[in-house]
Amino acid sequence: MITKIKINGFKSFHNFEMTFTPFTIIAGTNASGKSNLFDALELLSKLAESDNIKKALQSQRGDFLELFSMYDKGIYADVMEFEVEMLVNQKVKDAWGNEAVLKYTRLQYQLKLKRFVNPSGLDDIAVIHEKLINLKKDNEDLWIKIIPKNKIELWRPKVDGNRKGKPYLDTINKNSIDTVVIHQDGSKGTFRQIPIVNANRTVLSSIDNVDFKHVLAAKEEMKSWKFLQLNPDDLREPTNKSNGEDEITSSGKNLAAALYRISLNNDFALKEISRKLNKFLPQFIDVKVFDDKENRQFIIKLIDVDKKEYTSRVLSEGTLRILTLCILEYDDNFGSLLCFEEPENGIHPARISTMLDLLADLSTDFSDNELPLKQVIVNTHSSVLVGNFWATYGNDENKSLWFSKMVTKIDFFGDNKIKFETTKLSPVDKNFIAELFTDRKVSIVEVQDYLDKGNFSSVNEK
Repeated sequence: MITKIKINGFKSFHNFEMTFTPFTIIAGTNASGKSNLFDALELLSKLAESDNIKKALQSQRGDFLELFSMYDKGIYADVMEFEVEMLVNQKVKDAWGNEAVLKYTRLQYQLKLKRFVNPSGLDDIAVIHEKLINLKKDNEDLWIKIIPKNKIELWRPKVDGNRKGKPYLDTINKNSIDTVVIHQDGSKGTFRQIPIVNANRTVLSSIDNVDFKHVLAAKEEMKSWKFLQLNPDDLREPTNKSNGEDEITSSGKNLAAALYRISLNNDFALKEISRKLNKFLPQFIDVKVFDDKENRQFIIKLIDVDKKEYTSRVLSEGTLRILTLCILEYDDNFGSLLCFEEPENGIHPARISTMLDLLADLSTDFSDNELPLKQVIVNTHSSVLVGNFWATYGNDENKSLWFSKMVTKIDFFGDNKIKFETTKLSPVDKNFIAELFTDRKVSIVEVQDYLDKGNFSSVNEK
């Protein structure tokens, strides 16, 4: 679960930071930078597992150079900087099934990437800094206070002693070479040193065993982040067995195979998913998944109150989106973070509140004891979704609303003063106030009005 992020030099982010709750809504018009935040999170996720930085960058929208912040025509940032604070599950397991218990569940990971021109004259990129530390109580922000006091040790185990200890990862200069030092958990004086001269992968991505359990926990946390941009055509398609995949992709492929896997691992899952779907779509009473051996595929069917069967091929986009969220709640392969791009697409306005309730159910409520940690971040340009969210969850500390807008900033680039556009995200607080500009505050109603009309021309300053 990500609790805070700082970004500088990536796309539209300049000295940017924001905090997250288990369920976070980011609202803004198109081209306000809200999708860029998902791009940053997706890049971090891929860098945590990829053996090549360039491959991770290729998954991003835009050319190589365009991923660095552009301050003026032809002027780009030289370095991307990321700092991510996380709350992770107390147990971590490696690829060989070995399990370890963490001493600290609050971690901070820092990463810097630098662009340069290689000897062949081509644009290139390398890791120049990595660091992973634990966050002690005196380092924490206000975010952790949303956990009830009687539940704090469940999510953040008590640690005896108050010694800071060494970073799990740290970058030092040794013999004029940048070197990442990896300290082994629980072993005094045991460490590795990895020179990062034009390093083409992160050191974090190379850790694969519980000897370095806190580094592995940070890696597994970021690897598990899922990004949904559901495509109705992909949702409708049965899963062909020949592709060998049973994980729901970002576009919704393999939905039927994932449901079949869930049904094999949990005898009650189909009943629970059916009950969940019926709660929100009363016309459907049963969810089935069939092993079509003749055609070597899995196919989903919904049964309505008249016992009529409907395959996924004929279901509406809205029904399929709601079904997907019902399935994800019972999918043990669903990671700690779900980022959902514009969930309102294909949903009738009357069903928006249904969608929000399903997303809320997918996120951790710290008043409960349910593990593992789960988090949902949504971006939207729907004033209807924003209004429904605020009416239902505006006073819930586990949930938050942020407003995204492009603003003009003036700063120095080298010795030159420059003016450029950058993304600003502002929290909408429980007093219905959002700091959208340094000199103006607006209400939640005005935020909705902006989403509808695209300007603040009718807003009175307060």
